[in-house]
Amino acid sequence: MDNNLHNSEKLVRYIDDELNEAELKALRRELETNSSLQQELNNLLITKDVIKNYGIVQKVNGIHKTMMLDLATDIYSTKAVIRKFPKMIISIAASIIIIMGLFGLYQYLTISPNNLYQEKYTPYQLAVMRGTTAESTITSAYSEKRYDSVIALYNQMKEPTMNEQFLTAQSYLNKADYSNAITLFTTIVEKNNSAHLSVLEDEAEYYLALGYVKNNEAAKALPLFEKMYNDKNHVYHNKIDRWYLAKIQLLVRKN
Repeated sequence: MDNNLHNSEKLVRYIDDELNEAELKALRRELETNSSLQQELNNLLITKDVIKNYGIVQKVNGIHKTMMLDLATDIYSTKAVIRKFPKMIISIAASIIIIMGLFGLYQYLTISPNNLYQEKYTPYQLAVMRGTTAESTITSAYSEKRYDSVIALYNQMKEPTMNEQFLTAQSYLNKADYSNAITLFTTIVEKNNSAHLSVLEDEAEYYLALGYVKNNEAAKALPLFEKMYNDKNHVYHNKIDRWYLAKIQLLVRKN
């Protein structure tokens, strides 16, 4: 069997959850070192999502029913069956290619940083934060949506905590000052990494990625979103799916 065909078959079985444990481990090891195979898997997954989300399944099912009726009519003619089967396969493939092509063009023309930002952005819900009086003042100002006050209080502090930095970054987001928001979220992520802490780490990564998207820096957002998607323990893992990653990748190429 052709190696490419064999790999494609394995990937399809992987997507359909038909591999045994040994095959699954072997494929995962291969995916880690074979970028071409990983890209083929990504393409197959995107194709599956397109089919699922845009009703191609119904179209294919209609073609399939037609095919079954035609085959039933010629049930006693082996030559007729052989003759019709390739035509139906070509028809199905052509339909999928045309629809995916039009859909891809539509996505490319309509995708934008603002659309992708709005799709995933939700205002941060303030948790209970305990600390100094100044920090409590910032918390109170943020809960009352007095974002200018939050920023002013922060700028008066000599040694702000990461909680204070995070609420100020959120205030900058709400003021559409994405550059300053990115700076503060980045500071939180870097502090956590250097000190091996996890203070608002997932939250900072998520909103940092969104800030990058809105600031037209999708290439910087992509690895952060990929991390969330691959890490099932990440607080925002369920917010990021393959389809959203595909749209971020498309925005990177568009830029």
